[in-house]
Amino acid sequence: MKKQYIIPLLCIFCFCFSIACEDLDEKPVGSLNPEGFFKSPDDVMVAINGGYAGITSEEFWGRKLPLALLLRGDMCTIGDPTTSAARIDVDQFNVDPANGMVGAFWPKGYEAIAALNTAIAGARELDVPEEEINPIMAEAMFLRAFIYYQFVRLFGSLPYVDMPFTDPNSAYTYEESSAEEVYVHIIEDLQFAKQWLPDDQGLRSRPSKGSAAGMLASVFLTLERHEDAYDEAKYVIDNKAKFGYGLTPEFQNLFDATVIDNDENAQEILFAVDFNGNDEYPAAGNYTRDYLASVTGPRGDNRFPQGEGWSVAVPSMEVYNTWDGRDYRKAVSFDTVAVMGDTLTNYQYWDKASRGVARPHIAKYFRYFGKAGLNGRDSDNNYIVMRYAEVLLIAAEALNEVQGVSDEAVGYVNEVRQRARRELDADPANDRDFPADITAAMTDAQFRDLVIDERRLELAFEFGRWYDLKRRDMGTEAFAAGGLEPQPNFNVAIDYLLPKPQSDININPNINQNDY
Repeated sequence: MKKQYIIPLLCIFCFCFSIACEDLDEKPVGSLNPEGFFKSPDDVMVAINGGYAGITSEEFWGRKLPLALLLRGDMCTIGDPTTSAARIDVDQFNVDPANGMVGAFWPKGYEAIAALNTAIAGARELDVPEEEINPIMAEAMFLRAFIYYQFVRLFGSLPYVDMPFTDPNSAYTYEESSAEEVYVHIIEDLQFAKQWLPDDQGLRSRPSKGSAAGMLASVFLTLERHEDAYDEAKYVIDNKAKFGYGLTPEFQNLFDATVIDNDENAQEILFAVDFNGNDEYPAAGNYTRDYLASVTGPRGDNRFPQGEGWSVAVPSMEVYNTWDGRDYRKAVSFDTVAVMGDTLTNYQYWDKASRGVARPHIAKYFRYFGKAGLNGRDSDNNYIVMRYAEVLLIAAEALNEVQGVSDEAVGYVNEVRQRARRELDADPANDRDFPADITAAMTDAQFRDLVIDERRLELAFEFGRWYDLKRRDMGTEAFAAGGLEPQPNFNVAIDYLLPKPQSDININPNINQNDY
């Protein structure tokens, strides 16, 4: 599963991030300008790979950011009470500007953006045909849009940087852009990517035309531009044969690192973050290393030679109890058995392990992680950013907002539900009768609620629930006493945005702090 595009750290830091390098006498030799380095499209890909390296670092998508998204939502909470205070504060809505998780993924995201900006600037300097260079530039623009789409939803207004740093000091002078302005740039990048990316990159970890359209659909849904969201989702659906998309017949295979590369399984993925597994390159540190199997796996579980999980992010008990057991997705999403010592136990006894917690755990990353290092870190997992099932549900939700409940919108939901009735043998003759197909005999509001809940179940623990709570303003209900995860600290007036790292505000007075 691992795709080796190893980039020397010297290249990442000195070339891709345009940070001034020094010789052994500590005499600065200046930062790299794009026009001084880029001679061919291959040189542009070197810088883009620097962007990938930032995205796949532990500080960004390897642990810090997806873990924060899991904890921020209403389906996941802290299992190990001795885990770091930064994680507990994210979960309990006590985040301050010194939070270590936010203070890690904010600068790492901007480092990746710097590499991508350098690539884009370098591509524009090359004297090559647009059909040769624009698809490469489109890849960088897609990745830049992906990072900014995370950040604008988490922080609101922020510095929008779209050029390389030829002077490192300029990084401390950027003005903030409003969230509305940032979205304009995100849409522009994705529209360019949709125009120029190929139909299929051969790897789901590299974006294609359908990846860009799918993310555009998500962006437009977030902005409540429902007709545009439907149009982009419908574009993906109508072109699924050309793009090679479809629902993976066996739901479990989407989260089995040993089989997901099979074409029949990978067809559902529009875009995934792929980690390289660089244990043989110790200098790489946390670059290209993932920890989500570690932080979600059960503590004390002896099923694997790599060691136990850490029980950091665990499902709320109410999430498990209210999920109908006839839905096959429940069995795929939760671990309820583990080997404690030499004994097979169920989750009710997992608190016997040191810092264990007696509740079901997330199974999507720990159950079938393939080869991995200690405690499941550096696993074979790829982390799905978007898949075809979400496109179907975006189309259903957006179409309902445009014209009300319709047979077309209902059909998209039923397509997702049909797969949830099938288990393991992928034989339709053995399908369960739950979840049943729905009909159009409901109000628009009822259908809206149904689709949001279908997203909750279908995409459980895939890092999107917090964003759904925010865009639908569901936080007060979700974190109230009767919600899935009561959090009395939640304040609807301030908690939809995270505070920005104070260290950056201290050196750039143009950054405005969010309330916290």
